[in-house]
Amino acid sequence: MSWSERTRRRSIVACIAATATMTITLGLCWPLLAIVLERQGVPPWLNGLSASAQMAAVLAVMPVAPALIGRLGVVRMIAVGITGMAVCLALLPVFPDVWAWFPIRFALGLCEEFVFIAGDIWINQLAKEQTRGRLIGVYGMFLYAGFAVGPLAIIALGTDDWTVLYLSIGLVVLGLGPLLFARGADSASEGRPRARLRHYARVATTLMLAGLLFGLIGSSTESLLLVYGLEKGLDEKAAALLLSLFVIGSVLGQLPIGWLADHVAHRRMLIAGALTALVAIAAMPAAIPYPFLIWPTMAVMGASLGGFYIVAMTMMGRRYRGADLIGVNTSFVFVWGVGASVGPGLSGSAMTAFGPDGMPALGAMLCLVFLYVCLRSNDADDAHDETPRE
Repeated sequence: MSWSERTRRRSIVACIAATATMTITLGLCWPLLAIVLERQGVPPWLNGLSASAQMAAVLAVMPVAPALIGRLGVVRMIAVGITGMAVCLALLPVFPDVWAWFPIRFALGLCEEFVFIAGDIWINQLAKEQTRGRLIGVYGMFLYAGFAVGPLAIIALGTDDWTVLYLSIGLVVLGLGPLLFARGADSASEGRPRARLRHYARVATTLMLAGLLFGLIGSSTESLLLVYGLEKGLDEKAAALLLSLFVIGSVLGQLPIGWLADHVAHRRMLIAGALTALVAIAAMPAAIPYPFLIWPTMAVMGASLGGFYIVAMTMMGRRYRGADLIGVNTSFVFVWGVGASVGPGLSGSAMTAFGPDGMPALGAMLCLVFLYVCLRSNDADDAHDETPRE
């Protein structure tokens, strides 16, 4: 893409600002809506199903996102997604009923994914080859930090009324502002964008499997780590601290992993990340009684799992352009969504069958499967897995 340096920098700021305001909103809304439904007497299974309706949109976005992004461009696609999010959020207090929220939350999830996918594609288009990993590391750091800010705002503002929701709407709308300064950095894709899942699963097996593993273990950890800590005998504050350290590790790991992605072959980084995650997950049962062991273990686990996103994004930006970049990114988000949808259920079942340590045991097994496939796979794209020369 031939943009001036000034346009590129403006656009990077706009992309990060628009997507970060959206992740802050998600961090605010997910716990708020769960609390509201609990206060209405909604049973836990239905409360969880309501949240799943929002996640299910990830699976529905693949058939429509490539064509829409190809037609509208990434900037307008982000603007459409943000506008749709604001409308959906405004409808929630108008229809405060669990059944009415199913279609609203599904539409909300669809709009969120439009922003996510378009933002991922845009930041890769804006990146320079020699510093692609570092830029994506900064981008990922703001995304993860946005998720972390949400719960803190809920603690400060409370959940007695809709104040947090109205704040979310305001933040989403603010995300439109920076896009006005980046209109010259949009671009039409060459070719016809399509999410060819079977094609990318064949030629980029490790990349697609990385997205699946990231969704499976990441969603399980975020959903059940508090429960795991409580069942292992921790009090609520100590169990909550585990999740906080996991998120902090994810945030702080983005920049160094992004730097490494500019200097180390990506296949090796995926293998190293899986090995690190395997060791951290396997150490959880033995480390959890000792704060000086479990705290760094959770931070390392968050950094290693968050690194899958950085490395995968860098791989996609290096290997694909135009319509192919839209297609592979959409396919990656789809397999991540599959993992995120089934991961908590699989881990919960493992905990029910084998006790609380069934969750880390399943995570360790998944890491082993990923390592086996990485070591045995002969992806068509592996020949291009080289670091750029400075």
